[in-house]
Amino acid sequence: MRIASLLLAFIAFAPPSAATESKVRSILTTPKSWTMYLEFTDARAPSDRAQKFVWRYFERVGKVWGRRIPPLAVGDCLSEITIRADGFSFRWCDPQLSAQPSLTYDPGDPKYLFKNREPRKLSLQSND
Repeated sequence: MRIASLLLAFIAFAPPSAATESKVRSILTTPKSWTMYLEFTDARAPSDRAQKFVWRYFERVGKVWGRRIPPLAVGDCLSEITIRADGFSFRWCDPQLSAQPSLTYDPGDPKYLFKNREPRKLSLQSND
């Protein structure tokens, strides 16, 4: 009983910036498209040298999907997105790349709302 009360109090008084899976889902699927920047750097934000990929995220049958746009010449790059309360994960288009990058929601950065903290930096910027 006490644990349930504490949980309800946390939810009721959570700061507005607190992420939830539904909030992450909504943020990710609302813009028409996103630009993903990929760069090996120690800098906080991507530079002009970063590789750029345009992605569209959408819901279908209760799942969130990501698709590179325009589609790749060698096949459709469609990836099921794993939504978490603090961000999301996805699979690269190339089946040989088994890594599943994980991006974290950063409400403190209005330009790059999702990013990772690895040496191979990924940053996601809304195109809307």
